[in-house]
Amino acid sequence: MSTGAPKKESNDSEKQFQRPPFEPWKDLKNGIRYMLCDTNANKIIMPLLLMLESAALKLIIAKVQYTEIDYTAYMEQIDMIKNGELDYSEIRGGTGPLVYPAGHVWIYKIMDSLTNGVNDISSGQQVFRYLYLLTLLIQFITYYQLQLPPWCVVLACLSKRLHSIYVLRLFNDCFTVLFVSLAILLFVVCTNIKSYPLRYAICALASISYTIAISIKMNALLYFPGVLVSIFILTDGHLINSIICGMLIVVWQIIVAIPFLNSYPTEYFHSAFNFSRQFMFKWSVNWQMLTEDGFNDKLFHSSLLFSQLLSIITIILSQCPYLFKYAFNAIAHPLTRQNFTQLNKQRIIPVILITTNFAGVLFSRSLHYQFLSWYHWTIPILISWSKLPIFVAPIWYIAHEYCWNSYPPNLTASWLLFSLNSLLLTLVVMSTIPNFTDTPVISTNSGKKTTDKEKKNN
Repeated sequence: MSTGAPKKESNDSEKQFQRPPFEPWKDLKNGIRYMLCDTNANKIIMPLLLMLESAALKLIIAKVQYTEIDYTAYMEQIDMIKNGELDYSEIRGGTGPLVYPAGHVWIYKIMDSLTNGVNDISSGQQVFRYLYLLTLLIQFITYYQLQLPPWCVVLACLSKRLHSIYVLRLFNDCFTVLFVSLAILLFVVCTNIKSYPLRYAICALASISYTIAISIKMNALLYFPGVLVSIFILTDGHLINSIICGMLIVVWQIIVAIPFLNSYPTEYFHSAFNFSRQFMFKWSVNWQMLTEDGFNDKLFHSSLLFSQLLSIITIILSQCPYLFKYAFNAIAHPLTRQNFTQLNKQRIIPVILITTNFAGVLFSRSLHYQFLSWYHWTIPILISWSKLPIFVAPIWYIAHEYCWNSYPPNLTASWLLFSLNSLLLTLVVMSTIPNFTDTPVISTNSGKKTTDKEKKNN
């Protein structure tokens, strides 16, 4: 006998399938919006771009003639070293003396064997093709970590000048950029790791990758202030652990240069780390608005250095206004970790690293064409942080690319480049200032338990 109410009809208990309305225009807009702005689309965009870039580089190598600039000189210098010359002041090539640290020598010794001197340039171009793709892969992982929208990611692949720097010129800047890019990625990864021993180990690896970059070409020093601050924050202000990471940077510079330091140490440091080296005005992409005398003026150089230091201090303190208090506390308690609960490491560290380098580029004494590689890979990040609208940013990028493809260097391109980079730097600094509502926490973690809330924030 039935004791309950009769069951409702099936059309009451089960919803009937309803075909969604046919709205092609709306679907198209949603699809475009997804591919341009949704970070999940990067899982599609990035592999596709890697494949396209691989094909494009093959096409460039096959169709565009290689241009000799420095590679022959690199090989001439390597030949002198292979023949026993260890005095850096005596090592020369067709374009001048050897002015790069010993890491450059070791890498181009390998390149010498791969290309048989200058007899097999095509093999060298293939090496640089893989180098480009590996760097691009590292950048894509960094972009993914930083949640860049796909339309910004695409900008990494659009530079005509950057492609030629790699596969048509074979400049050593490309190796430096590889190791700097890896260091930045490792520092970014560190910001998401809660385990202090693991975070410290990866931070040490990042320091090693960074010092390898310096040992190839010292333009990597533009990242140095940001690297020091990043190490300090990632080690929770533990002074001794920070110093150990710093010592890794110094020790590698000694190890890689042992053959030269054992023979002619003064000559090595004077040549490989010559901060007073003069650049040729006619190849300066960024300062053609000056006269040649003004370009070589020491007062101009000092003003650039002052501007760079001022901008770096502004960037760092805008992100971490209590840094000096943390530093003084670290000196007072060198063996203890500090409580950095209010610091958003995931945001602060990438901003400091990438933006201080960009400031260094802006105020560089000279930018030659190959120096675009120093910062082009970070342009998508900077544009994303700048909050430039999607319809304005491509205009900025096209104008910027014009400056680097305008040959020879000229006044119009220099003014435009300085204006564009100044604008972008200003927008990034203004757009990335965190909101600080609390007073600085300078207590150490020594002798007390960290609360669940602190663990979550830290």
